[in-house]
Amino acid sequence: MDKKYMNCTRCELCGTAEIIFSNQFIEYSILFRLLSAPLATMGVSMLSAAVFKSTGIHANSKVLLIMLTISAIISNLGILIDSVYKFFISYVMPDTMQCDYQVFHPQYFICIRNIQLIGATLLSISPIFLCIERTVATVFYRTYSTTTKKPILGLVLVIIQLTLCIVPIFYVKVPKQLYPYLAPEIRDSQAFHYFSICETFSNILSILIFIILLTINRFRKRVMGSGHLEVVLARYDLQSNISTTQLMVPIIILISIMVISGEIIMTLFLPGYDPSTIVNNKVLEELIDYAPYAEFQLTLIPLLLIILVLTMLMVSAKLRQSFLCVSNLSICFPTKSPTDTRSTSESSDTYFSRIHWSTKSGLNPRHI
Repeated sequence: MDKKYMNCTRCELCGTAEIIFSNQFIEYSILFRLLSAPLATMGVSMLSAAVFKSTGIHANSKVLLIMLTISAIISNLGILIDSVYKFFISYVMPDTMQCDYQVFHPQYFICIRNIQLIGATLLSISPIFLCIERTVATVFYRTYSTTTKKPILGLVLVIIQLTLCIVPIFYVKVPKQLYPYLAPEIRDSQAFHYFSICETFSNILSILIFIILLTINRFRKRVMGSGHLEVVLARYDLQSNISTTQLMVPIIILISIMVISGEIIMTLFLPGYDPSTIVNNKVLEELIDYAPYAEFQLTLIPLLLIILVLTMLMVSAKLRQSFLCVSNLSICFPTKSPTDTRSTSESSDTYFSRIHWSTKSGLNPRHI
């Protein structure tokens, strides 16, 4: 702490922290996250295993979806640790020690929120990389499933994604000031607002791209005839592309809601602080007003991820069967046995692979 940035007393800081963390909305939001964050983490973890096990999803898409689920797990773990830490300080620690850890030990809050920030950043920029992969798949839909078996494109996009998520971490440092409520965006609100605008723009662009891709695929499906061998193969490849693209629509929508809500909160309610801000009574009053909105954003993430898991299972039957198999919920919700599903899928893939081979070789498909 640098005293030249402080224009308030210890009693004023501790009193403000007590007002913030005794706010009824913040108390309920912490309790809600203690319940929802583990549930969301468990659901996303099983969804990740289901994506890995599911058939009918291209290797590139599978890599990006698994990366998305891992980022969601990291973000949820950060939110859960943050909630446990705040709950422990408010309800377990003696009253004489609460202010010390709420205000005078900011490094713990920064460390915990860094975990959440890494996962949230990866999650926020995932839609634009899914758009890139789906755009390539839509342009080359006739050969994409047969000529790109290895997830080279997916791995390249994941590496770029990991590189970009490190950038905001450089701006998350222990501030020279002491704040009664500390969040990553408090130290340099302008820089974080800039990152938020970039994430919002990328998500809006992702929505527009997905609308265009879905429109193109539906137009192709409508104008495509039937009966000819090449047309049958094209319809099969097109349907595979459409089903994978539709699977990603809930991801784009729900992550965009998360990012846009964060941008609205930053634009309307985030005070304009920087590393040279002097903490005075006005700053303390602004933080009392801003803290509930920041806690609401943290509470929204696990809730949206639970909705995301449920929506993706509703959209894809194959993913739903894999999820029930992985979670052992197939006992409660009987479905077609995994063996039958796998054998049917494998036979279908084998059949169309032989058609592709015969077409390239110039053979009559009746001899297959």
